[in-house]
Amino acid sequence: MAELIRLEGLSKRYIATQALDHVDLSIAAGEVLCIAGTNGSGKSTLMKCICGAEEPDSGNIVFDGHAYKRLSPSQAMRLGIQIIYQDLAIFPDLTVAENIAFHEIQHRKGLWLDWKACRKTAEDALASLGAKLPLDARLGDLSFGAKQTTAIARALTQECRLLIMDEPTSALPARDVEQLLTMVRRLKERGISVIFVSHKLDEVFEIADRIYVLRDGKEVGEYAPADIDVSELGFLMTGVRVVAGKSDEVKADAPVLLEVRDLQRDGQYRDLSFALRAGEVLGFAGLTGSGRTETALSLFGLNPAKSGRVLVDGAELRITSPQDAVRAGIVLVSEDRASQGLFGRKPIRMNIASSIYERIKGALSLISSDKEATIGDEWVTKVRVKTPSASEPVQSLSGGNQQKVVLAKWLATEPKILILDNPTAGIDVGSKAEIHEIVQTLAREGCGVIMISDDLDELAMSCSRVLVFRTGRIVEEFSGPEITSGRIAATIRQDD
Repeated sequence: MAELIRLEGLSKRYIATQALDHVDLSIAAGEVLCIAGTNGSGKSTLMKCICGAEEPDSGNIVFDGHAYKRLSPSQAMRLGIQIIYQDLAIFPDLTVAENIAFHEIQHRKGLWLDWKACRKTAEDALASLGAKLPLDARLGDLSFGAKQTTAIARALTQECRLLIMDEPTSALPARDVEQLLTMVRRLKERGISVIFVSHKLDEVFEIADRIYVLRDGKEVGEYAPADIDVSELGFLMTGVRVVAGKSDEVKADAPVLLEVRDLQRDGQYRDLSFALRAGEVLGFAGLTGSGRTETALSLFGLNPAKSGRVLVDGAELRITSPQDAVRAGIVLVSEDRASQGLFGRKPIRMNIASSIYERIKGALSLISSDKEATIGDEWVTKVRVKTPSASEPVQSLSGGNQQKVVLAKWLATEPKILILDNPTAGIDVGSKAEIHEIVQTLAREGCGVIMISDDLDELAMSCSRVLVFRTGRIVEEFSGPEITSGRIAATIRQDD
């Protein structure tokens, strides 16, 4: 295959951080290259340099045989370089057709727009991906998968030759992931090159022609998927051997922390009954909309149940708000860090202590800065947040370390019951292993954990029991050696 783009000695420094250090890389036309690396390895900076969002300090970008010291965003687009970030940059209030044909609308000539031509542009772009979407539907009303398909189709309307995809499957339910990978294969067949960045290593091995590994801004190496396995790739990314720890067996006489009886909320779930013991990691599996996340939100007071009973330590509670849940010792850590109340520009220690300000008030109800600093520093150490100082703004951290701050924020409340909703979504293999270790330590100390995850291997490895949700009901329970990702997947898909 003919070479499309080559990077020669690309370097980029941010004050004290060498984000890229003399990176050399080439991509052929029609090739799918997966870039692997932990948070902070330089992946994002590399993508931004290619698409013109960042200016490298040194090196060359050679595209179609022409060398550039840097590319501007408009120049990159004219060359056929498109990037789809995790937030997709779509227009939710416009229709699917308007989003796909936006470039054509933006650069129309004259006062009038040929709407038939715009629809035809959208239809052709979707057809080239083998996808169908309602062209007149408001995009904000559709699923994340539909929004992502729209973003890819829009890129194709601009004579795309290189498509960069940043964590494209991080927010996709399992059933949409294969559809996305099929679209990537179609792009490859058309001769379009793809840079695919993902923390989900199984997808990397499924779609990649080559895997390029970055660590601390430096090239570790290039590998054919057939020459390495997931374990070896994890080692190449982190420099350490990541050993997954299976959840400990829960003692039969362990006290029941949480008991749910006949819980129901119309249109979301019904007749739910289960218990959670001290030291147990209980998994919730199921598709989006199956009732698993809706149940967790109800237990945290964000989606109150209409009927049924919730007992904590044997005492019946009425949970109608997060405040009720926290007082009862129940906390929820969501995959959406923005919804967890992280204050991006504020110090890490302030973010951690914000959940317990009532406890550290001093005279005149003023917050004790000394207590805030002590608590923040203590939890930064406990959950191993990688930062020069707890006084750094939380937005300076990688995604994995931000997730640790969210975890620390709620663990500071000393919960009895910890609910984790996709706790390792979108973070690297090293941070994922550290969060798993924290969860197992909490369980050994007597905390009860409910873990929701789209990663079935994660559930199989981390949980002592797994409940499978389908159409708002618990349809199966697995425990001990019965817990395998294959069995869970088969049960989830049973009615598909």
